[in-house]
Amino acid sequence: MRKKLFKISGRHLLLLSHFLIFSFSQPLFAQTQPFTERLQKAVSGQGTVRLHQDADIVALVNGTARRSVTTTRSLLTSTDSLLSANDSLLMGTGRKVRMNGYRVQVYAGGNSRDAKRRAYQVEALVKKLFPEQPVYTRFVSPRWICHVGDFKTRAEALRLLKDMRRTGKFSEAITVRCKINAYVYEQPTVDEY
Repeated sequence: MRKKLFKISGRHLLLLSHFLIFSFSQPLFAQTQPFTERLQKAVSGQGTVRLHQDADIVALVNGTARRSVTTTRSLLTSTDSLLSANDSLLMGTGRKVRMNGYRVQVYAGGNSRDAKRRAYQVEALVKKLFPEQPVYTRFVSPRWICHVGDFKTRAEALRLLKDMRRTGKFSEAITVRCKINAYVYEQPTVDEY
């Protein structure tokens, strides 16, 4: 009896294995269609996706692009002392991250309309005198503040603070520790995708 049960189970196992192989191979063959085309395919009862992008991006997403990568590290070799890679975190094409760092606070007022107007006046003055530095004016309860720069270290922020005080227009400016916008420039380990 046991032998017969084993033979029956073996036949069922063989049929089951053929069924599983056939049923799971269908989705694998269906995935030969490029990802962007599958994404835009109309499905009843669901929304519609339309992509408007460069052909290079479509090729990259679909895995058909095989070009050498130009790193942005070479773009960071600037002789400008105010925007060197060692002094501050640069704005650019890198991946944006939030991290702890330092900024120079040039204005901190109250919560009135006059304080708001004054904060934006200070922002305009900073942009005029230091156009290479990012300026952040916002309301942080209970006051309007204006911060300048994105620096990893306090020493970098102090250099800007010193330059700002030399102008004679920002005598009350101080350095503050806060979240900053940093741009990470990653150098690929492989020359091709």
